[in-house]
Amino acid sequence: MYKVFIWIAIVALGVLVIKTQFLTSSTFTPFKQGCMQIEGSTEARCDCLSRYVHKHFSDNDVKLIMADQVKEPAFKAKVNEVISLGFQSCAAEE
Repeated sequence: MYKVFIWIAIVALGVLVIKTQFLTSSTFTPFKQGCMQIEGSTEARCDCLSRYVHKHFSDNDVKLIMADQVKEPAFKAKVNEVISLGFQSCAAEE
C-alpha cells in the first residue's frame, strides 16, 4: 500500500515541477505593466486584458506584440482584433 502513496507523491511532484517551470507566463507582468502606462487604465482592466491576451496568444507571440515586431498583415489584424475585443470584454466586466 505504501508503494501507491509513493507513486502518488512522485506524480504530484512531477506535475508541480512541470506546472511551475513550463506553464507559467514570463510575459504576463510586463504586458500588464505596459497596459498600466496607458492613460485612464485601471489595474483591474489591465489584469483582465492581460489574461484575455494570454488566452489567445503564446508567450512568444506576446513578446513579438510588445516589441512591435509583428510583420504579417493577417497576424497583425488578429492582434488588433483580439486586443479590441479584450478591451470591450474587460470594460463590460467593470
